[in-house]
Amino acid sequence: MKISILNLIPRFIDETAKQSIERGLELAKWADGQNFERYWVAEHHNSKSISCSATDLIIGYILENTQKIKVGAGGVMLPNHTPFQVAERYGTLETLYPERVDLGIGRAPGTDIETAKLIYRDTYKEDNFKEAIRTLLSYFEDEAENFKVRPYPGVGTHVPVYILGSSMTSAHIAAQLGLPYSFAGHFSPNTVEVALKIYREEFTPSKYLDKPYVMLGVSANAAYEKDSAEHIKQQAISIFLQIQNRNNRDAFLKADPNNSPELTSIEKFMIRTARGLRIEGDVNSVKDQFMEIKQKYNPDEIIAASYIPDFKLLKENYEIIQDLALND
Repeated sequence: MKISILNLIPRFIDETAKQSIERGLELAKWADGQNFERYWVAEHHNSKSISCSATDLIIGYILENTQKIKVGAGGVMLPNHTPFQVAERYGTLETLYPERVDLGIGRAPGTDIETAKLIYRDTYKEDNFKEAIRTLLSYFEDEAENFKVRPYPGVGTHVPVYILGSSMTSAHIAAQLGLPYSFAGHFSPNTVEVALKIYREEFTPSKYLDKPYVMLGVSANAAYEKDSAEHIKQQAISIFLQIQNRNNRDAFLKADPNNSPELTSIEKFMIRTARGLRIEGDVNSVKDQFMEIKQKYNPDEIIAASYIPDFKLLKENYEIIQDLALND
């Protein structure tokens, strides 16, 4: 099974935005020397805790400082851009870094309502979103040379496009367009099974893909030692609760292993029911979790997201996840 990394470029309470970006780059440079399939960053806005709002700029920075790993958007939130703009930007990246650029497309704004008002260009219903994707795909084709308005660079670059989703709507769209499907199981666990069933049953072969391809997002918090595993689990829970608090967009707090806060009953309920698919624990306990995810959802690829501030533990986490796949 292929293993990839999803990095939202988290920023923690005691660091600058540049430091968070540099940590993201260091992880990419490390992953470049390993057997990871791809490294994605995602578009988010109006959050001090996330440093990848200018997604294509971050991708370009990572591409320039790595050698072979595929780097892409997981993803671009299309309501915030026109298909033409996206084709120009990612066509440019593909021109500079051939066969190393991925483009995941989502239908959400990637932000709060007030920020969305400032950047939203369109609110897509299902059919409109499908048409926008078709338009974007057409800009990357050789035939776009015959269009009245053409994206340069972009024409003929054939940038691979993935449909992102966390609902049944995205599953229908990915299947009908014959495109690979990346499902956000790490924050939408309750619809994974039905969405993947829809995608696989409705999939229509296309010139882009002859059979369904599922990339499944999971949270990963694995460590060799039990104490470290417990610490990064508490870190993940802390960040999960901070994200759920929509009014808190400050830099992420770091969990204190010696002083865990008392959780409310609502917080405990949210942790039990809404944390998403995850591979979490020490190196021995995560094997069963990995196999359960594989057997239940049968993904072609797992893309793992982690919010671990300690770089040594962050690398260790991804080493363990990769070993699980390689030794499966």
